[in-house]
Formats: sequence, C-alpha cells, structure tokens
Amino acid sequence: MSAFCLGLAGRASAPAEPDSACCMELPAAAADAVGSPAAAALVSFPGSPGELELALEEELALLAAGERPSDPGEHPSTEPGSPAEGTGLQPPPAQDRELLSVIRQKEKDLVLAARLGKALLERNQDMSRQYEQMHKELTDKLEHLEQEKHELRRRFENREGEWEGRVSELESDVKQLQDELEKQQVHLREADREKTRAVQELSEQNQRLLDQLSRASEVERQLSMQVHALREDFREKNSSTNQHIIRLESLQAEQVLEIKMLSDRKRELELRLSATLEENDLLQGTVEELQDRVLILERQGHDKDLQLHQSQLELQEVRLSYRQLQVKVEELTEERSLQSCAATSTSLLSEIEQSMEAEELEQEREQLRLQLWEAYCQVRYLCSHLRGNDSADSAVSTDSSMDESSETSSAKDVPAGSLRTALNELKRLIQSIVDGMEPTSSRRIDDDSLEEQIRQTSEDSRALRELMEGERGKLRQSLEELQRLHSQGTE
Repeated sequence: MSAFCLGLAGRASAPAEPDSACCMELPAAAADAVGSPAAAALVSFPGSPGELELALEEELALLAAGERPSDPGEHPSTEPGSPAEGTGLQPPPAQDRELLSVIRQKEKDLVLAARLGKALLERNQDMSRQYEQMHKELTDKLEHLEQEKHELRRRFENREGEWEGRVSELESDVKQLQDELEKQQVHLREADREKTRAVQELSEQNQRLLDQLSRASEVERQLSMQVHALREDFREKNSSTNQHIIRLESLQAEQVLEIKMLSDRKRELELRLSATLEENDLLQGTVEELQDRVLILERQGHDKDLQLHQSQLELQEVRLSYRQLQVKVEELTEERSLQSCAATSTSLLSEIEQSMEAEELEQEREQLRLQLWEAYCQVRYLCSHLRGNDSADSAVSTDSSMDESSETSSAKDVPAGSLRTALNELKRLIQSIVDGMEPTSSRRIDDDSLEEQIRQTSEDSRALRELMEGERGKLRQSLEELQRLHSQGTE
C-alpha cells in the first residue's frame, strides 16, 4: 500500500518540471516585466481566481481603451521661434503623432502580454503545488481508510471467532442433551412435556442464533460492498488524476507554443513597424515639400491679386482725374467765349481787369496742362509697370524730370490724343492681365495633383492605422485565449 502511494506521488510531482522549463524559455522582455501591476495582482492572489479574473479584465479593458498616456518626451513640440515658422513650414499632422503613440502603445501591450504569460506560468506552478498537496492528502486519506478496513476486518474475525465458539458450545450442549435423551429414554413418557418444552426452547434459541448469523452475514456483505465501493472510488480518482495530469501537460505545451508564436509575431511587428516608420518619414518629407510648394504658389497668387487690385485702383483714379480735367477745360472754353462776346468799348479799368483775368486764366490753363501732364505720366508709368519694361520706367523717369523742369518755366503740352491713347493702352494691358489669369489653370492642376498626393498620403496612413488595429485585435484574441486557458487550468 505504501509503495502504491509513493508511485502515485511520484507521478503527481512530475508536472513541475515542464513549468520550470517553461519559465526558463520566457523571453528577456517578459523576465524584466515581473513588476507590472497585473503580474503583482496575479501573484498576490494565488488562491482567489475571482480576484485574478477581475485583475485580468481590468488590464484588458485598459488595453482596449488605449487610455495610457504616452511618454512626454516622445513628441517634442515646436518652439514659437523655430525655423519652421520662418520658412513657412507647418508642424507634422496630428494623425502621425497619434500613429506613433499607437505604435508605442502596441509595444507596451506586447510587453504586458509577456508579463501576463509569466504570471500565468507562475499560477500554473502554484496549481501544480496545490495538486501535489491534494494528492498527498488523498494518499493520507487512503492510508487512513486502509487502516479502518484492517480494523474492521480484525473486528469481523474476532466476532466470527466468538460466534464459532458459541456455535461449538451449542453443539456440545446438543450432544449433551442427546446423551441425556438416550440416558432418559426410559423416562421419555414422563418427561414428554418437559422434552417438548425444552425442544421448543432450544429451537427458539437456535432460531435466534440463526437470525444473529444472518445479521452477521448481512453486515459482512455490507462491509464487503463498502470495501468494493471504496476500491472503485479509488480507481476512479486515480484515473481522473492521471487525466488531469495529462491535460495539464498538454495545456503547458500549448502555452509554450503560444508564447513562442507571440514572440515571433512581436519580432515580425517590430520589423514591419521599422519599415512603416521609414515610409512615414519619406511621406512626411514629401508632404512638407508639397506644403512648401503650396505656400509658394499661394504667395505668388496673392501678389498677383494685390498687383491687379492696385492697378485697378490707379486706373480708377486716372479716369476720375481725367474727367475732372475735361470738366475744367469745358468751363474755361465757355468763359473764354463769353469774354470774347463782351463789348469792345471798355474802360482802362476793364482792360486792366481783363488782362488780370487773362493772366489768371493763363495760370489756370498752365495748371491744367501740368495736371494733364501728370496724369499722362501716371498712365505711362502704369503701362510700363504692367508691361514690366525697364526702358519704359526710364522713359517715365525722364519725362517726370522734364515735367519738374517745365514747372518752373512753362507747362509741357500733352500731344493731342496721347492721353486717350495711353488710357486705351492701360485698359488693354489690364484686360491682358485679366486674360492672363486663365493660364493659372496649370497652377490649379498643380494644386489638384498636390491634393491628390496629400489624399494618397492620408489613405496610406489610414491603411496603416487599419493594419495596426487588426494587429491589436489579434493580440486581444491571443490574450483572451490565454485567459481561457488560465480559467481551464483553475477549473
């Protein structure tokens, strides 16, 4: 009996070796993560599977929500006086920062998965120790049952000896009675009643003894049935124990394979992450170049719009001044015609007044000529500015110098129809500038191509985000599988 118990204890203590081997095969990342909150919760509550499952559910909820703050040093902010603002560069979009935070969160989740694997292995070791303790208690109980069985057998043998002694005594009594019956056959008739009464008493006593023997045999049968039931229970417990040991070994092997698969998956994700980061850097450089081009094109368009608006304002001012000058010329011609129609017989005072008025009229005419010349120079300057001709600018400058020299002596006469010609030329140049805005369709095409590239970049980042979400879902499934295996192990 003791040899059988020792053999069973040896088989029960065998699963501890795969646990130590599994612990030796854990990756370095999992070995460094023993101090995590989930692992501390798993180790601190070895005998309460409800609290262990609650800690695992809280950890999985944190993983799914992604509420862990990222490292503040991972996203350096751009200083207010950085060169990026001086050159018109914009900071990287928020999607890239979120992508980097998601990637770093992914690495932390992988480390957490390794920690959970380590905690599950430690929990498995605790279960194996508990199993050994239960097996030891079972062997002690079996030994106790064997001792009780031996005691019952000894008591049964003693009781059986007592009954056999009593039966032998009864047989000796029967023999004595038979001897007495043979001796007293002569007195049979006289003692018939006594004999019949004695026979009845003996038969009743014999019946009582038979009843006692039947009860003893029934007790023996019940004891044998109990012994048989105990043997069957022992066989069933032994078979269930062996099945449980085999199941634990298979679960440990599956956990080792799962940990290896997760480590391989982690290496693959790290490689893909490095490739994605390189591609993201290239895309970010392309986006920055495209943003620079957009800023340059916007500045050029804004300058052209301002230039066109300024030219239109100057043209309106020239038109207004031209109309005012025309009104003044008409007024002067009317006054001159009225003066010519006046009476010729005037006094000396009227002649003096007429001469003074003529001088004032001459001065006003000179001022009108100067204003016409200035308007003509401004129109020519606008035309030369719109044409972008340096020679025209030099001509305008010479004309302005001539204008300044003529202000002291006499006004320079504007050639007949030259102001109207200059205005028509200015109008034509403005129309050509307006028509020249149509070639900006090429700029729109460039803008469309730029928007297409930006859209393609956003689609690539969206595809990368979907890939990371798929990997996160696979990791969540693996964690759920580990939790399910742990719950099966606790059952």
